[in-house]
Amino acid sequence: MRAREEPLPNPLLNRVPVRTILRLVLLALALPCVYFGGASGAFFYRYRILNTSQSLSHLPLMAAPTQATRLMIFAPHCDDETLGCAGLIQQTLAAGGAVRAVLLTNGDGFPAAVAHQVRDVRVGPGDYIQFAALRQQESYRALASLGLRRKDVLFLGYPDQGLMSLWNDHWTPNQPYTSRYTRCSRSPYAVTFDPGAIYCGRDLLEDIKAALRAFRPTLVTVTHPAEDHGDHAAAPAFVMRALQELQADPHDSVWARRTQLKHYLIHRGDWPLPQGRDLTERLVPPAEMAHLDTHWTLLPLTPAQTRRKVRTIELYASQTAMMRRFLMSFARTTELYGDLPPTHLATVPDGAIRVDANVGEWEKLPPALLDPVRDNVLRDLQGGGDIRALYACRDSRTLYLRLDTRQPIAGRIAYVLYLRPFGPHGETGPAACTVTFHPSGVRTRLADGVRAAARGRTLEVAVPWKNLLRDLPGGEMRTLAVSASTTLAGVLIDRTGVRFLNL
Repeated sequence: MRAREEPLPNPLLNRVPVRTILRLVLLALALPCVYFGGASGAFFYRYRILNTSQSLSHLPLMAAPTQATRLMIFAPHCDDETLGCAGLIQQTLAAGGAVRAVLLTNGDGFPAAVAHQVRDVRVGPGDYIQFAALRQQESYRALASLGLRRKDVLFLGYPDQGLMSLWNDHWTPNQPYTSRYTRCSRSPYAVTFDPGAIYCGRDLLEDIKAALRAFRPTLVTVTHPAEDHGDHAAAPAFVMRALQELQADPHDSVWARRTQLKHYLIHRGDWPLPQGRDLTERLVPPAEMAHLDTHWTLLPLTPAQTRRKVRTIELYASQTAMMRRFLMSFARTTELYGDLPPTHLATVPDGAIRVDANVGEWEKLPPALLDPVRDNVLRDLQGGGDIRALYACRDSRTLYLRLDTRQPIAGRIAYVLYLRPFGPHGETGPAACTVTFHPSGVRTRLADGVRAAARGRTLEVAVPWKNLLRDLPGGEMRTLAVSASTTLAGVLIDRTGVRFLNL
């Protein structure tokens, strides 16, 4: 009887114990974590050193408010007005001026805070609505502590985490935005500036214009366009556009053209530094933004004003429970305000730009905007998606756009340009015109004829001018709003603010 043959032993397995194989597998899994952790640690160390060593000698002081000051603050969420402007509010009221605060959303899109409030990880639309009503009451108490009356606090009730979608994709009421938190397409709150308003860009713009008309401010403050948070980046786009339309309106132009616009900063990278409560530190801009296209000024606060700001921040209990250290970082000896210069769309001779990503053709053209670089971990690691600047110009037939990045344009990254043209009476399309540059080709919401080229750190795009006019009655454009973003596998890397190019 033939003996049964045994399988030959695997000499490799005999030589490599199972425990060693497991160690190799774990090491392979751990290496990306170690790399990312090391890169993150190096980034934060460099970022902190750069920001904490920043000199203040070049920053001018902001003019103190007077009895004639009429200050209107636009805040994306309940508490932003206090973080950015509590000292300015105190000084305006002390000088005999007037203050009004306008809250664009009620902050109803904060899942972690809602879960903490209701003490349940399972939260529904009703919980978000109830939480936002609580935030309204916190705003009333906080702003009353600074001296504001209830009638000087306006809640517009638009969707938290949705303002950028209103700007880019949901302009008209026939295509409203629905909040993924409250499931509402209009404000569900009893206290709302215009209860009939629909979640769309046009209605938000009209509400802002109505609030401005009713108060006629001499000074308006709103968040900076380059903020990382989408609502914070969209808020100044709406406010700036509202002021532009009022300045062009014969009924409002006299006071609107005298209104100053200043930007305060809340969310950008790992700023402000050092974080935490320190009533002896000054609030200065992030190092990456200090020397770009924003003209920064500091408003000195007295020790009493800073301490009062601390007490006011503490009245936002639903927020301090989640991020107290960050919020207290804004109670410093100064507040920070920035001015952005007006920009114009340059005109070039026909054929001057050849759409070959040759930067030499743009030598004499100023950038439409400058964007900070290397100010968060993802942008630090993905330099091909870290935007440096956006340029724009036109000839008789074509709009040309140039996007510069910190490192060469990368095939795995999607580059998106957003264009929203406005006619002489505020006419604009239901959605922004977009151009997406990706390895698979160029995708666009515009008609045919869009061209693109990439070389090194530059992406160049040409858009037929007539394509931008299709949603404008009469085919006339007065202003073009431009911005850009980069994504990797659907994850946002960088996003510029919205800038308006006057024609």
